Amino acid sequence: MNSPEIAMNAHLSDSDRQALRLAQDLREEMRAALPPLPTTPSVSPFVDQAGTPSVLLRLDADAARALMALLAGRRVEREVAPPAEPRRADGTHVPPSVPPPTAQAVPAAQGPVIAAVSPLGEPAYAESPFIAPQQVAGGTGPTPLMQSPIYPAR
Repeated sequence: MNSPEIAMNAHLSDSDRQALRLAQDLREEMRAALPPLPTTPSVSPFVDQAGTPSVLLRLDADAARALMALLAGRRVEREVAPPAEPRRADGTHVPPSVPPPTAQAVPAAQGPVIAAVSPLGEPAYAESPFIAPQQVAGGTGPTPLMQSPIYPAR
């Protein structure tokens, strides 16, 4: 504000000044967002009985339709847009939750797996050392998932 504006507003309360600023900011935003209109919307500062800075808005039919079209377009954009990232109350980003680790299948080896060379010069493993587990059914209580010398198949 320049000094004449300060002198003119010296008698206003803080709520009055806030309402003036709110009205000015709303005028500027509406001018930028709405297409040129035959009549300019009227935005007047207002302080209610509780002392809350407010504005009174007066629109003719053309301005009201233009504002409704703008708001409807933004509503459609919000409905189509992906959901906003979660934020904390202080506005900071909430990192996405990491799912608990799950057992993942190991891809089958492509061709023979050569891990070492035997004393005879042959590969130690001519085939993949992985043997698919065989489920054993029946019995009482827990059953082994793989056949082994410790848990023989029944």
